[in-house]
Amino acid sequence: MAFQYFPTMEIQRTENDDEDEMFSVHGHAGNLCRDTILDKLKTMIRSTSMNKTDLPVSIADYGTADGRASLSLINEMIDVVQEILGKDQVINVYCNDQPLNDFNILSKVITGLVIMSGLRVDSNIYSVVVPRSMYDQCLPNNSLGLAMSFVATHYLSKQVWQIQNGVFFEEADDNEQSVMKEQGKADWRDFVISRGRELKPGGFLVSLNASVDEQNHVTSHIEGGNGNLGSFIFDMVKEDVITKEEYRAMNFSNHYVRTAADFMEFSSAIPEVVELGLEMVSIKSMKQYLKHPVFDIANKNETEKREYARKISDAVFPWLYHVFDGGLSKSRTKGERDMIIDQYFIRLKAYAFEHSDFKPYLIFSEVVIQKKHA
Repeated sequence: MAFQYFPTMEIQRTENDDEDEMFSVHGHAGNLCRDTILDKLKTMIRSTSMNKTDLPVSIADYGTADGRASLSLINEMIDVVQEILGKDQVINVYCNDQPLNDFNILSKVITGLVIMSGLRVDSNIYSVVVPRSMYDQCLPNNSLGLAMSFVATHYLSKQVWQIQNGVFFEEADDNEQSVMKEQGKADWRDFVISRGRELKPGGFLVSLNASVDEQNHVTSHIEGGNGNLGSFIFDMVKEDVITKEEYRAMNFSNHYVRTAADFMEFSSAIPEVVELGLEMVSIKSMKQYLKHPVFDIANKNETEKREYARKISDAVFPWLYHVFDGGLSKSRTKGERDMIIDQYFIRLKAYAFEHSDFKPYLIFSEVVIQKKHA
């Protein structure tokens, strides 16, 4: 592998309030279901049970992370509510993520202390941070008008299996995959039922989920997919850069290969779903190519290949860094850990440089569920 292409790559780990590489590479994931969300919001607030200006309109974002992926859409939603119900309408905005999320950054994003951010600050708009697992009920019964979630439900609520010969789902054997799928099935049920309890009658859940499409394609940041991302880590084991124990501890505990049938499964034989009045409105898969000018260039020159490789690393780093860092032995110094992680991303960039004709893409399924009127 040609490491000489990237002799001085240094991964930035310091917080950078001016630029979020995940945002700049992936774009605003919520835009993929923007039209659906705004349509369902209008339907919800114009319904007879919701159209009461003395009651707050409540919306919630589950798995909000640092907030930048959904904030512009939330501001649009506020505009829609005020256009229909008036400027004095009280609006509650709930931002949920697991308790270990960095809510300090989220707070800066909400209050506009980060470039390209800031929630509308009208006196009658209230933002609330909810540090709780999205697989649990996070808000009171019948209190929420619209729930949304963008690329979060593939994270399992707990690690149920340690993949022995790989890092990613595709590298797991049949038994390991089966256990992870079962946990993913239970998590999706819990997610839907929890939102069902929180939603008011007539309210909607719109969820954008990592998945496979009708052709069984799965998200691929590099040529060869996540299996190749894992192979670079295995190479580091063979070269004694990391230990086998560290390698086995680097499991990406996710179920991102759900099918349409997996999302539909919840609706038929679960009494609580029927009791809550939940029904599937729509489900559709979509393929999003990552957006950057260099991704569209054929026959790239060396400078363009370098930029391509850098952007691929930018797209992978935010979510893989924590998997890698979490698997490294706690006995290693920070400097040693950083050096090992840097070496991994040098390998990734070298591979991306050599395979720069590949156009990275993400596969999602948009799921819309409504809680029927009583």
